[in-house]
Amino acid sequence: MAASFHIDYPGSAGDFVVNATKAIKGKGGIFTGDEEKGNFSIKTLIGSIKGTYEVFGQKETGSQVAITITQKPPLVPMSKIKSVIAENL
Repeated sequence: MAASFHIDYPGSAGDFVVNATKAIKGKGGIFTGDEEKGNFSIKTLIGSIKGTYEVFGQKETGSQVAITITQKPPLVPMSKIKSVIAENL
């Protein structure tokens, strides 16, 4: 079952794409997309995490990003995934 959440990103949509690409590919994952929307996946020791993102609400002070997790390991709570994503961007 898919689950969504939002994060406040302090930079532009372009900055988000650059940092997300670096963070996910740096851990062996796949990141495809642009400044509006895209997909990502990454393998962990206990299973894969896959999802999509959409950037919206761009302001001078940053952007909001909607993230939808479409696949995750059953034992990993969504709160942990959100926390890890927010910390690594």
